[in-house]
Amino acid sequence: MKKMLAAVFHKDEKSGGEIKLEEVDIPRIKKGDHVLIEVKASGICGTDLKILKGGHPATDNTILGHEFVGVVKEIGENIIDLKIGDKIVVDPNEKCGYCINCRRGLSNLCEYMALGTTFGIFQNGGFAKYCVLPRNALFKLPDSIDMIAASLIEPLSCAVHCHNIADVKESDNVVIIGAGPMGLIIESVIRKHPIKKLISIEIDQWRGQKALELGADHWINPKTQDVKQEIQNITNGEGADVIIDAVGIADTFEMATAIWAPGARLICFGQDYRAEAKIRPNDIVRYQRKIMGSYIGYPEDFLDAIELIANKVIEVDKLITAKIHLDEIITAGFNIMKEKKCVKIITLP
Repeated sequence: MKKMLAAVFHKDEKSGGEIKLEEVDIPRIKKGDHVLIEVKASGICGTDLKILKGGHPATDNTILGHEFVGVVKEIGENIIDLKIGDKIVVDPNEKCGYCINCRRGLSNLCEYMALGTTFGIFQNGGFAKYCVLPRNALFKLPDSIDMIAASLIEPLSCAVHCHNIADVKESDNVVIIGAGPMGLIIESVIRKHPIKKLISIEIDQWRGQKALELGADHWINPKTQDVKQEIQNITNGEGADVIIDAVGIADTFEMATAIWAPGARLICFGQDYRAEAKIRPNDIVRYQRKIMGSYIGYPEDFLDAIELIANKVIEVDKLITAKIHLDEIITAGFNIMKEKKCVKIITLP
């Protein structure tokens, strides 16, 4: 059987695990609704780092990489709407379509998915030359789309979902807490919407400057500045109408509830299951505020993200820090990610 290079996760119960470059068998189609794709680009996600540190579950001996695009190489006998050579992007979160959440239109909360189905985390993913996937995990792309740019579609769909839940309005002062890769991608989406002020809160110098480069009107560093006072100064005492917590720890949640305006919407996007925070319910009731979660996205968010990339609405060049080959993923890719001086690192098989 022919072989291919792949980045394979090996679990360690104490440390989390490590990723190794290995020669593995090229996968074959075994079901009629499956498609063999040739991977063209795959992004490294912060979740990949969490997996290696033991902060996110993953299946042992699995090919990582859940943000990827490719072209169709082979199709199963039941596939009628794809052909060889079609460009596709992968929705890595496999849903069942029949659980109560799916049938209520909340496919991002699929009960089956919650058991662990994500390609590139629990099933083989995109850090390889080839991958076999079910047809319902694929979105067809325009022939003219740039495939490196298209590798941003999956994280961009999450940002679109967050933007839509926030219900951003033209008169809003918007605050994004955390200018990591996802915070910056969310900023890129919101910046396209006419708003009053866009404010980034970030402790890292490089990331704070990057937030300004991508269009934030102000950057506040909590290490050296009084966040609450700065927000009051910038908004003329109004406070933040929309706050997106892209970090997800107790400190950032409590920071958000110190700066929110009457009628504000607080969107919890960053995740840390260990975080616990205090809040006074009356602060929500009396000022009619909302706290909402934003988790991955809906199929329509993927469609919107595809259009944003295809029509070059998003400044992709400012979001892609480096392009590397798969055989550099350990020495270059993950090391750059650990330094936190990047937005997205894209691997090319």
